Amino acid sequence: MVENEILREVWRNQDAFAKRHRYDLDAMVEEPRQMERRCSNKLVDRSGEAAKKARRRKRQRAERRA
Repeated sequence: MVENEILREVWRNQDAFAKRHRYDLDAMVEEPRQMERRCSNKLVDRSGEAAKKARRRKRQRAERRA
């Protein structure tokens, strides 16, 4: 595999994150969930009209392929 500066930085950050949580997967998953709860902005709103449109487009594409 070709190593480059960007990959090394990603791996360093990944290892630092895991080390900060003592390599406990449950703790690593919980942190982003807590960050999301604290965030006042909704990053993805799948509850309203946008979700219905997305599902409809997906269904229409699948029907065209069949």
